[in-house]
Amino acid sequence: MTILFVFIVFVFSAAAGPRVHSKPKKYPNFTRTDSLHGYLSEYRRCYDVQFYDIDLDINPEKKYFKGAVTMIFLMVNPEQNVLQIDLDARLSIDSITIDGNRCEYSREYNAVFVSVPHRLSENIEHEITCWYQGKPVEANLPPWEGGTVWKTSKSGKPWFGVTCETLGASCWIPCKDHLSDEPERGMRMKLSVPKDLTAVSNGVLLSHETTENKEIWTWQTNYTINSYNITFYVGDFVKYSEEYKGVESTFMLEYYVLPEDLEKSKKSFAQTKDVIAAYEDFYGPYPWAKENFKLIESPYEGMEHQTAIAYGNGFKNMFDMDYIIVHEAAHEWWGNTVSVDDYAEVFIHEGFAMYSEFLYVERMFGTEKRDTYVNAWKRSMKNIRPVVGPRDVNFWDYSDTDPYVKGAWTLHGLRYVMDNDSLFFDILKSYNLSRRNSIVTVKDFTDYVNEKTGEDYSWYFKQYLYDERIPTLQYRWIPREEMAKYRDKVSYMLDFTDNEEELAPISYLQLKWTNVDSDFKMPVSFIMKDSTGNNKVIRFYVGNGLRKNQISNIPVTTDGIVVKRYGNPNGGSLYFNTSNFYYELENVKKLKNNGTKNNNNKRNRR
Repeated sequence: MTILFVFIVFVFSAAAGPRVHSKPKKYPNFTRTDSLHGYLSEYRRCYDVQFYDIDLDINPEKKYFKGAVTMIFLMVNPEQNVLQIDLDARLSIDSITIDGNRCEYSREYNAVFVSVPHRLSENIEHEITCWYQGKPVEANLPPWEGGTVWKTSKSGKPWFGVTCETLGASCWIPCKDHLSDEPERGMRMKLSVPKDLTAVSNGVLLSHETTENKEIWTWQTNYTINSYNITFYVGDFVKYSEEYKGVESTFMLEYYVLPEDLEKSKKSFAQTKDVIAAYEDFYGPYPWAKENFKLIESPYEGMEHQTAIAYGNGFKNMFDMDYIIVHEAAHEWWGNTVSVDDYAEVFIHEGFAMYSEFLYVERMFGTEKRDTYVNAWKRSMKNIRPVVGPRDVNFWDYSDTDPYVKGAWTLHGLRYVMDNDSLFFDILKSYNLSRRNSIVTVKDFTDYVNEKTGEDYSWYFKQYLYDERIPTLQYRWIPREEMAKYRDKVSYMLDFTDNEEELAPISYLQLKWTNVDSDFKMPVSFIMKDSTGNNKVIRFYVGNGLRKNQISNIPVTTDGIVVKRYGNPNGGSLYFNTSNFYYELENVKKLKNNGTKNNNNKRNRR
C-alpha cells in the first residue's frame, strides 16, 4: 500500500529539527468480528482455494453490484461439514451451492458458515458458488480506509474501482478472506460495465464483447494472488504500451490513463523502465513477465494490485522521482510474490517496499541524496508499538507508519551493521528468489540472514521489529578533574593522529546503551573531522567477531565503557555518525548503574 504523509513537505524541509517523541500506544480491544476475519479457524483450515471465477455486473449510477463468485477448492479435512467464507454483511446472498447442490448457511457479522451437503473428497476439486448483490461499502479514505471508489472524470464519464487492503476483499466479493490462502491457479474476472467504458483487472485480457448497452471485459491471471490484490478499474481509458527487455524475458509495460492526462502520463511514466531495471538488479527477474506490467490511473492515490498497479499521484515528482511508481512497483517483489499470512508480519510487504525507495534513490542519484532522503523519513518514526503486531485479528493501523519507515530503516541499518555490501545484496536477492510465490514471516527472514551470514542477528531484529523503544546511547565527556579516576578503566583507545608521538590533547568518553536488552550489540560509529576538513570514519564493532576497532561490549546495566581519545594537536572535531544507524544520543552528566530491571521494562512480548 502506498503511504501518504500530509506533512511530507514539513518532513523534508525540517529534517534536521528535533524529533517529536510519542508515547507507547495500546492495541485496541479486539472483538469477535476481528477474530472471525483474522483467525484461521477449523472452518477455514479445512479447505484450500485453487481458483476464483468472478462474474460481476456493475451499475455505477446506483453504485450496485450483482453477480456470482465460484471458488474452486481442495478439501484438506474431508471430515469437516461446515465451511467459512466471507462477505460483507451489507451485501445480500441470493443462494450458495457446493458442486451444484444448494446449501444451507448462516451469517455472523461478515462470516458466512456454509453447511456441506455431502462428504467432500480430498482428492478432487470442488466448487462453491455464491450468488449475491447489493451496494458495497464506499471507501472513506482510499486506499487506507478501503472499499469501492466512485468518481467522474473530467469528460463526465464514470471512473471507479476498488481498493481493500486490511478491510479485505470480502467487502466486495465472497471469498476466503485470509492472507494465508492464495489461489494457486489465480483468478478470472468477467466485468459487465456501461457502454464505452474500459474495465481493467489483473493479468491479461481474455476477451472484450460489446452488446447493445454493455461492455463485457474478461481478464485472467494464472499466477497465485493474494485476495486484497484482486481488483478492477473502470473508466474512459486510453491505452498505450512499450516493450521492456528484462533480465530473463521481454514483456510489455502497459499504461491506462484518462484522455486528458495522456501527455502528462507519458512524461511521468517514462521512469518506469528505470524502476523495473533497478528492482530486477536488486531482487531478480520481474515475477509476472508472462502477464506484463500495468499502471492504471486510479481515482485514489495508489495501490500495489498485482500486475495492475493503481496510480493516482497526479504525475508529480518528488526527489526527481514519482514515489508512487517506485513504491508500488517494489511490491511486485515484496508483498505480491513474497507474501505474509497475517498483517502482524506486514514489515515484509511495506518495510521492504519503502527500503526499495532508499535503494532506488541511491542507484539513480548517489549516496549523498539517498542519505538526505533516508534521514528525512527518519523523523516520521513514531515508536508507539512494535513493528510486528498481534496475530489472528486482521490488525494493522495504517496511521502508524512504522511498518514502512522503521521497517525500511531496519533494513538500512542491517546493511551497515553487516558491513558487507556484497553479502547484504546477495541476501536480498537470494531470499526473494527462494521465497517466490510463497508465504513467509519475519522469523523466516531473520533465520535466513543468520544462516547466510553465519552470525546471529536475532538481537537486531528483536530490538527494531519487536520492541517499540528507541535504542539510546548515553554518553558524556569525562571532566578533566575526573580523568584520574578512570585511567585504569579505559576499555578502548581512539587515535586520530598521524604521528603517534603527538598525543595531546587527550580526552575520555563514557558510553552506555539504554532502552535495550542485554544482548544488544550495535556498532557505534564516529566521524573525525580534522583541521583541514577531511573526514575519517571510526566504528566500534560490538560482539565476539574478530574485527578491527572492536569493543567486546558496551554495557547496558553498568557505568558503561570508557574510551580514551588521542586528539589532533592541530585541532579537529569528533562527531557521532548516526546517518546509517537508528538510535538516539543522550548527553548525560553522569552514567549510573540502574540495573537490569530498568533496561527491560515495559516490553511487549508475544
